[in-house]
Amino acid sequence: MILFKASGKTYRRVVTRALHAFPFSPAEVLAHELVLLSKNRQDCRNGEGQIQYLAKLLSVEPATAAELEQYFPGVNAGERWKYVARLYWSRPLEHAFSLFHVDGLNHRRYDTVQEFARVDAGDELLLLDFLCRSNPKTVLDFLSNAEPPYGSGQDGEVGQ
Repeated sequence: MILFKASGKTYRRVVTRALHAFPFSPAEVLAHELVLLSKNRQDCRNGEGQIQYLAKLLSVEPATAAELEQYFPGVNAGERWKYVARLYWSRPLEHAFSLFHVDGLNHRRYDTVQEFARVDAGDELLLLDFLCRSNPKTVLDFLSNAEPPYGSGQDGEVGQ
């Protein structure tokens, strides 16, 4: 499980375009991993949960400055980022949440995350349990329907 964070300016584009950009490639990520799409805390309205969508990771690839500017206009994307993560099966959560809502999770470990982080193994289990209880329809949809796009390949490491 991976946590991707985005600013309030780019969050909607990350969700709708199923793309996220980074200055360096996320290491040791696997195709088809579950991704928690989180908005930066400072960009949330009072009481708004940071994690509003789930997605699956398709690939992480180098991108040109022109591509990045096209994907994320108006935020100096070509100067800030070098890699793009392609997502699929992006779904809104029934109940958005922030990591501090998950009992037993060391949410402070993720407070300083700027772009992305691998979720620790113990935290994955806590998050999965929390998601099953708080967002059962989304989890069932994931288990039943989260198929990769046609021709996208099989499991494997996707980082550059």
